Amino acid sequence: MEEGEKKYKEGIAYGLWAGWLFGFAGLHRLYLGKYGTGFLWLFTWGCLGIGQLYDLITMRRQVEEANLLEEARALRELRRAQPQRTPQQLLLDAAMREGGKLTVTQAAMITGYSFQEAEQVLREMVASGYVDVGNEPDSGVIVYYFPELRARPRIGREDF
Repeated sequence: MEEGEKKYKEGIAYGLWAGWLFGFAGLHRLYLGKYGTGFLWLFTWGCLGIGQLYDLITMRRQVEEANLLEEARALRELRRAQPQRTPQQLLLDAAMREGGKLTVTQAAMITGYSFQEAEQVLREMVASGYVDVGNEPDSGVIVYYFPELRARPRIGREDF
């Protein structure tokens, strides 16, 4: 489905609703993915016409809801297909944006982690030898230095 393109169209839903006039009530509900009530309408002639009239009045909203549900399903599938970024990757991205150095506060702010989570990941990176730790000369704030990111000019992700 292209961005901005809707899967369900009002015109088609109204056309299928008109199937009621020929004894096929509920086709519009089947089209919108409401299978339970679609078959109920089909076998009860649209709940003796009352359900069909209700649907005629609320058709626009039903089509909008069906399209919103479809968009939500598509987003969920897209998220499922995308690999999740590790805490280390998020901190590397943050350090790259900050010129190769991060404080715990910056790490927490940029990644959304708590101070404790950010500091724990940074300490693990120090222990593994990827990151150095020191103090900012002016303020004394603990700073985590990423030597490889400081030694090279900034490289964007699109350069890889």
